[in-house]
Amino acid sequence: MNKLTYLSTFLFLMVACQTNSSVAHGTTTNSLPDITQTFKSIINGDWYQASYIESIKETKSPFRSKNSLFEYVELNINTNKTTGDSLAIGAPSIHEGSSFIVYFKPGLTNTSFPTNIVDENRSSYFELGYSISRNDTSLIIFHYNREKKLIGQVKYLRASKNSEGALQFMVNKTLFAGDYNAEDSSGKTSVLKFTNDGHLIGISEVEKYYILTDFVVEPENSVDEVFFDIQTSKQKCYAFVIEGDTTKLYDVQESAGQDTLTRGQLKYKLVRQ
Repeated sequence: MNKLTYLSTFLFLMVACQTNSSVAHGTTTNSLPDITQTFKSIINGDWYQASYIESIKETKSPFRSKNSLFEYVELNINTNKTTGDSLAIGAPSIHEGSSFIVYFKPGLTNTSFPTNIVDENRSSYFELGYSISRNDTSLIIFHYNREKKLIGQVKYLRASKNSEGALQFMVNKTLFAGDYNAEDSSGKTSVLKFTNDGHLIGISEVEKYYILTDFVVEPENSVDEVFFDIQTSKQKCYAFVIEGDTTKLYDVQESAGQDTLTRGQLKYKLVRQ
């Protein structure tokens, strides 16, 4: 009787160890089509790089947070455009548009799939996966070396549907969106409203605002900038500084050689309501 009990226990432990080993290496009892369908239902939508938004919450400055940007600052995913076992994903950088392909084939984990992203030396590779926690659902670009060791990852969170793009929407929401008591350089007061999707209400000749996050082609500078009605005949640029509940807008001045930018005269003082 004792031998039979011992044998039963031994077999149970062997099965348990094999099961745990399979999970650790990314296999699952669910079929690949089931996993793919779950993945598609999760990833659809527009996503922004979470660590960058966390950084500008701290710095209040896109310029000071620029080095925290990953190559892909947002992911634009429409699973209705799936072709066969692959899907092209819009993945713009801070300066220009780009994309990569995710393949609905087994990845290194139960919740990730291979991509065609490669590094410059082609010595490592990337997978796109997801994570679901009590607080949020996130997409993750995993970076692995040749030995399949995880060497980096970038997290993305879903943005609300908007007309500005996921990252710009979140930059607006984090830095400017809200109601303000405003005073201009002449002493005139007004109430201004900046919306998440880039609208400015309260200045009759201005309709939109745009916070600069692309410093790739800018003159060497250390100022943050916001544009009113960018790329129109009414375009006006201001340098801004955010301190507590107060945002100050300044004229932007260029050096004689036009290779540096500095803050000029204070034009608006905005106090958040």
